[in-house]
Amino acid sequence: MTWPFENDTSAITKKLAKKSLISEKRRNLMVVIAVALAAFLICFTGIVSTSLIQMQRNQVVDTYEAVWMGVDENDIETLKGLPEFERIGGYYVLGEELSEQGYHASYVYCDAQMMEITKAQMELLEGRVPEKANEVVVSEYFLSTYGNNARIGDIVTLDTESFHGDYIVSGIMDSINEKEANACAIILSKAALTEWNGFDPAGYRAYVHFKNSEQLGEELMTSYCREIAEEYQLPMPKMNSKYFVYASKSFDFALMAGVTAIVLIGGYIVIQSIFRISINDKIQSYGQLRTIGATPKQIKRIVKREGHKLGSIGILIGTVLGVCGGFLLFSKGFNAVSYVATVILTLISSWIMVSVSIRKPVKIAAGISPIEAVRFTSVQKNIRGRKKNIKLNPVSMGIANFKRDRKKTISIIASLSLGGIILLVVSSLVLLRSPEALARQVFPDGDYKIYLLSELTEQEVMAAGNPLNEELKREILSIDGVTDVIAKRQSLHVNYRANGIEGVGMCDILTEQNYSAVEAALIDGTMPPDARSIIIDSHTSNYYNIGAGATVELISGKSTLPVTISGVFDSKSIPTNGHGALHLDGPLEYALEALFHELHPEITSFDYSWSIVSDPKKADHVESELKNIVASHSNIALDEINTAIAYEKMSNSLAFGSMEVLSWMVFLFGVINLINTTLSNQIARKRENSILRSIGLTQKQLCKMNICEGLCYALFATLATLIVGLPASIFACRKMSIGAFAGNVVSYQFPVLEMGLFILVLFGMELILSVWTIRRQKKQSLIEQMRAME
Repeated sequence: MTWPFENDTSAITKKLAKKSLISEKRRNLMVVIAVALAAFLICFTGIVSTSLIQMQRNQVVDTYEAVWMGVDENDIETLKGLPEFERIGGYYVLGEELSEQGYHASYVYCDAQMMEITKAQMELLEGRVPEKANEVVVSEYFLSTYGNNARIGDIVTLDTESFHGDYIVSGIMDSINEKEANACAIILSKAALTEWNGFDPAGYRAYVHFKNSEQLGEELMTSYCREIAEEYQLPMPKMNSKYFVYASKSFDFALMAGVTAIVLIGGYIVIQSIFRISINDKIQSYGQLRTIGATPKQIKRIVKREGHKLGSIGILIGTVLGVCGGFLLFSKGFNAVSYVATVILTLISSWIMVSVSIRKPVKIAAGISPIEAVRFTSVQKNIRGRKKNIKLNPVSMGIANFKRDRKKTISIIASLSLGGIILLVVSSLVLLRSPEALARQVFPDGDYKIYLLSELTEQEVMAAGNPLNEELKREILSIDGVTDVIAKRQSLHVNYRANGIEGVGMCDILTEQNYSAVEAALIDGTMPPDARSIIIDSHTSNYYNIGAGATVELISGKSTLPVTISGVFDSKSIPTNGHGALHLDGPLEYALEALFHELHPEITSFDYSWSIVSDPKKADHVESELKNIVASHSNIALDEINTAIAYEKMSNSLAFGSMEVLSWMVFLFGVINLINTTLSNQIARKRENSILRSIGLTQKQLCKMNICEGLCYALFATLATLIVGLPASIFACRKMSIGAFAGNVVSYQFPVLEMGLFILVLFGMELILSVWTIRRQKKQSLIEQMRAME
């Protein structure tokens, strides 16, 4: 603000700032890059975070809120007649069968409305749902891998036990995670369903979508569905828990705040360092302005105009790049409100960063007097604690240069090490959560499992003669390379009723092998004391509001027994031991073997899953032979560790891959700071170096001196990274291993490859900059270099 009695000098300060900007192109470029990088990281992180949340919300919104299991076509028609429901989808799961070509075929039936409900999971890209018995809908992955790239109207061949022959492609759907799991979803027609041998008229599922679902709460929807079930004699429905989690899920500001804080710290260090060096180089110019009448306030305005103009350019560039990058990668998660909010947050935080960063340099420029400006020499001012009898050689002189300006040195080391610390922590977590280590939890004994898989229930398969028998075991042991077959799980699929709700899940027998692990995971109650007691997992307990001491009806096949829930265990503290990429058949209950025999006295063997121990050197032979055995037997399937590894790689790549990219981009702040400092030193020390050369310092010695200074930056940045990052990564890995590895603390592994690459880049960059600096000075003679500074 200009007071009435003041002269308005804004036009003069604006012109001076413009001239200063024109004269310092290198400084301008460094500032714009640093600000643009900061704005890009903040904006990109916000766009990605909001887009992922929006994509999760899109998967559940306008899909379904409740599902009725075990209903017939008449029940579905009854539900369609209710005015509160907008859409009812009919669905039937036929089961999974192993193809002769090696993929797992998952057969389902669904009507047109169901395809609309499941569009987030099974989007119909082309065509229509099948109507005739010889029509199917298959995925793009199936067509490209096993269907000879067939299109709509072409013929594909199915080669599983229940469905074998040629079928016409009536539609093509999107393939989600099929490649990783080597599983193909295949939609059949109602005609094919009713002709199937295992068809049960009461085996349908009805998925319902409420009208005005966004205005209805979970309690209201749940109570209404229960009233319908009681009125029309339907089973109690299951509510879509994902819908209620994601539909109302708000943006998690913790991640955004963390990334923003890291980026702002890195940007602050670099931008302040760049401006401080620039002001030191131009301090005599500011002193000349003071001698001709410029006030400290006017000097401040000049420097502020420079900073704000460069900051505005960088913020604009970074924000645009962040928005474009986020949209290109996650266009399906576009949300206009989230984008606008992220852009506003980026603009505000980046502007604050620039304003705070130039505050100290502005004070330095405005606070120096004309006489001090004339005497000021940035090369000598900050040399501290010189020894009188120092032995001069290229190494000692390089170290002296490294120590001469402590603020500059600290800013460079801090900016370089910040990215290294983040990289060390993230890389350690990636190494801890390696796909191989996570998959090995489910495959602790060997690389293969054989388990029951049939369109029939486990009870029916076991009662007819469990295929996991001694004959099959001998056949597997006869394979060259197989050393052992371990009965891993004895299990049944059971239902239980409690509080008017019917729950389902796999119930495992407590054995000598798993008893201690389950007991350690117990969080409430006690282990089953008798045959009429079970324990359930904590998620089921919370969801159905049943806990230790409750009595439920346990249903298995035609048998029903009242049992007591003696305890609740934390499922996260026990490896799932499930099968397939998603491990959907993991145990949700545990009971004593006596309860199983009481429920099914006709079953002699409850083996559900075997682990195959084999010689890794003969993996290819063992895998092919196991596939042949599974293909020649019914009601069994093969699960491989490679499937689990592929799925974990896909799951980890997005979260941890993005964090590793972030750490390298934060490291770029340090690179920018280092390059700017090196170029400034080249200009500031040009006369000093030429004088040293004139009194006998050789070109080789000068090169050694510069290399020694650069290596000091790299060495101390590496030490800072290890001193701060190593304890932080050990602590983070300890906390994460408890959650990821069923409560076990996994020994820490240092990320040698990632940190080795970081150190190599750091030292290599220092060497390149040092040599490049000397080569540039070679282009001028000593006289020219000395005159250039006059």
